Amino acid sequence: MTASSAKRNIDDDTEPNASSHSMDRRSRGKGRRTKQQQSLGAFFRTKPSKNAGKADTGKASTSTSNEVQWREVGGTWIGKWGSPAPASVLATFDLDGTLICVKGKGRFPKDSDDWRFFHPEVPQVLRRMHQQGYGIMILSNQNGLKPKKGDTGLSKRAMEFRLKISKISSQLNVPFTILVATLKDYMRKPSPGMWYLAQQENDDLAIDASGSFFVGDAAGRLAGWKLGAVADFSDSDLAFALNAGVSFYTPEEVFTKEICSRAEPLPLPPQQNWDITRFSPRELTEPGDAHKELIGAIEKQIEKAVAARVGLLIVLVGPPACGKSTFAVNDLEPLGFLRVNMDELKTRKKCEDAVNCALKMNTCVVVDNTNPDIAARHTFVKIAEEHGASCIAVVFGHESRDLAIHNNNYRAQLVQARYFSDIGQTSQTQQGAVPDCGDRVPDVAYHSYFKRFVLPEISEGFACVLHHSFVPRFSSAEDKQFWNRYY
Repeated sequence: MTASSAKRNIDDDTEPNASSHSMDRRSRGKGRRTKQQQSLGAFFRTKPSKNAGKADTGKASTSTSNEVQWREVGGTWIGKWGSPAPASVLATFDLDGTLICVKGKGRFPKDSDDWRFFHPEVPQVLRRMHQQGYGIMILSNQNGLKPKKGDTGLSKRAMEFRLKISKISSQLNVPFTILVATLKDYMRKPSPGMWYLAQQENDDLAIDASGSFFVGDAAGRLAGWKLGAVADFSDSDLAFALNAGVSFYTPEEVFTKEICSRAEPLPLPPQQNWDITRFSPRELTEPGDAHKELIGAIEKQIEKAVAARVGLLIVLVGPPACGKSTFAVNDLEPLGFLRVNMDELKTRKKCEDAVNCALKMNTCVVVDNTNPDIAARHTFVKIAEEHGASCIAVVFGHESRDLAIHNNNYRAQLVQARYFSDIGQTSQTQQGAVPDCGDRVPDVAYHSYFKRFVLPEISEGFACVLHHSFVPRFSSAEDKQFWNRYY
């Protein structure tokens, strides 16, 4: 595998090397355990193994298998080495930039040998944690491992990756489980799917989240936390730990000279207070009466149109997944509006024809497209003018790109989130029956929208420009819990 073929997206775990991380952001402390985290697999609880509290003799664990045993569940690879036993507390680790880093001078590994342990004592520390009764798990995002469309075997990069894990396992020489997210779905950190799968791979033995922890390098740290350090590429590891409700540490905090010298490395010091850098749905301000006031303003426009015996056109403006369609279906259609949408009609010409036909009959109609700039809105405004109809704009989400992206990820992963919340599906998960992730709008669509975006003005021909405050709506309290997670 060449260095160029190792190029990854922003949320890939692969990092150049451990010295490139920064640590400035402080936060709100631990995330709380959700109902799903408490209940999934919570049939019974055991104590740590009988070796808990015993000092490490320095001898490596004896493995019953010299090879990593792999299987796949819904696009996530599950590897086991040394027949790991279930444990009520887990020591979980990211892989790249946490347990290992690039050995050579390149930014990315060139082959299965281009790695070294983050700290020389990593194997010893993990063995001692295992001696203390902790289950060892590695949770890693990886891009580019899935075979090309039509191929059935492993790709060259996938074979290189598995060979590397085999080499790592022989040096760790401690029973462990590794979960590898190869798709952009609910299993990919920071989404919490891998934590639920980790619980199931723990033989459904309930995990004590208060005693478990996750170590990762993607903490959202700023450049300059130490001399020459660059900013973290993401805060996905921190967000994952908050989703799972476990303590979070960086490798620099765990693999210290003091901790590595202990016969019993656990417990770790109290975690620091981290500041999450991504959009936090829990901090969304309630809109109050803004939504009611918006509906009232639209009803007044309807009354004017009816009195003048003309149609009324509403042009929605906003990025994907900002609530436009929900508003059109739940709020405007009950008021008698015909909804026109490009995703359903497929072409702009059909959308224009539908608006023209509706206004010709003095009907109320709403254009439910993104309509980011003057050019995209101009034709619809002109059609309204030709029929003497009133035309208003309603603007969504122009101030919060992060909210729209969060909603996009939430709605794409909701079917999998619901699946993993149901303990009754455990046996099916073992058979690989995880449902596919829903459709997700590509990130490039958001880049394109906000690059083109121009806030609508009355000078374009609108009778008025109204603003919509996002109001999340859920089918259940459980769905609201899913929305309040980090994605």
